[in-house]
Amino acid sequence: MNQYKRLLNNTFIFAIGTFSSKLLVFFMMRFYTGILAPDEMGVADLIMKTTNILYPIVSVSIGQAVIRYGLEKAHRKDEVFSIGIVTVLCGFLISLPFSPILNLVQYKTSSGGAHSLMPYAYLIYLYVLTSCLQNVCSQFIRAKGMVKLYAIDGIFRTMMTILFNILFLAVFEWSIFGYVFSVICADALSSVCLILIAKLWRFFSFRKLNTHLWRSMLQYALPLVPAAILVFVIGFSDQMFLARFRDTAESGIYSVSYKIPTLISLVASIFVDAWQISSINDNSHKEQVHFFSNVGNAYASIVFIVVSGGVMCSKLAMKLIAAPDYYIGWTFIPLLALGAGFSCLSSFQNSVYMLEKRTFPSFMSTAFSAVLNLTLNYIFIHPNLLNMGGNGAALATLISYFFLFLYRALDSRRFMPVRWKLPRLVITVALTSLQAALMLLEPPFWLIWQLLLFCLVFLINCKELLRGAKRVLHRA
Repeated sequence: MNQYKRLLNNTFIFAIGTFSSKLLVFFMMRFYTGILAPDEMGVADLIMKTTNILYPIVSVSIGQAVIRYGLEKAHRKDEVFSIGIVTVLCGFLISLPFSPILNLVQYKTSSGGAHSLMPYAYLIYLYVLTSCLQNVCSQFIRAKGMVKLYAIDGIFRTMMTILFNILFLAVFEWSIFGYVFSVICADALSSVCLILIAKLWRFFSFRKLNTHLWRSMLQYALPLVPAAILVFVIGFSDQMFLARFRDTAESGIYSVSYKIPTLISLVASIFVDAWQISSINDNSHKEQVHFFSNVGNAYASIVFIVVSGGVMCSKLAMKLIAAPDYYIGWTFIPLLALGAGFSCLSSFQNSVYMLEKRTFPSFMSTAFSAVLNLTLNYIFIHPNLLNMGGNGAALATLISYFFLFLYRALDSRRFMPVRWKLPRLVITVALTSLQAALMLLEPPFWLIWQLLLFCLVFLINCKELLRGAKRVLHRA
């Protein structure tokens, strides 16, 4: 099977699992926002984001090393899996005494009360443990080539999350606790099912702890820990600043509006899952550069067509997924959608670092973006400065992701000079930026302008998509 067709097949399989699962959650937002008040949604989202920051620390990002080393024939898979599980368990035990740090995560409710996340420490730590174990299991089955099981597991985990959400929120009325605990139960069930179906117990043994391989995997994974934290900081800092300087109601509305750009980011997550498997091959460096450039340009076309559609449908999307109290959140979507587009492109550029096992440059680029994001959030949201609220947070996210892509596109050329088709990319970005501006300004006949600009973006990029399709068909 040629490399293009292999990538297409893997992407299709991951798309079935990821889109079907994420779309279920997407349409459940109406249910969540109908039960949880904006303040409750804001607190629940703070818990989820805090967990996402703790996750790479506790796991030492070992899941990334499991997939990277598990794909190489030179390493025994039982050794890779055993190292992954033991690393997670050790990290969890070491992290327990540091739970008081959750007192630092503070927020204000719309009623004016000040609180911290410390009362939810037990829930956060349980979430971290189940999430880390599930990730190691799922990354390992990807490394074993069981991509269909990986996709089915994504659907299963989402369905379990939804069922537990309905039970815990609508029946038991557990509010914030029920929202988070449903994810914990789904992750735990997913891990058990993967262990049973893939017979993962046969790959685990304390005697399989190859210290040389363990050291190598940790050297690969450790730079990804601060990088992963900083990635979440970029998303988390928006709501942290909004919750601290505004209130959790605005933070909750912002978190709901973020779900639309998250769908755009799904393009990246689906593709990166497939790309991580397909990019590791026996091609020469010249062939790899050609492969990366062809795929990257087709990928950019798909991303910005989706971004353009997301901007155009901002109002409709908020009406569909959220209760009326959240509708004002549509104003955050145009800037967030553009930011999501650059986030997707930066993820593609990051795959160059992963292929070359250069995780430190990946960390440096993310650190640059995170510092920029924190600085801009403070300037744009602080009441004594620009005081732009949610739109300030969205603008900070857009700028930080744009410079993250630019940084990686330039820096990664020393390893893999991806040849972007700049005229097409610049024109596409300019058109989607104009589209976002017109969406926010709402001039007369704004919908007609949106349709025209979307059609332009599609026409400019469809030629690249056709080229990609011809490569797959020609080489099949």
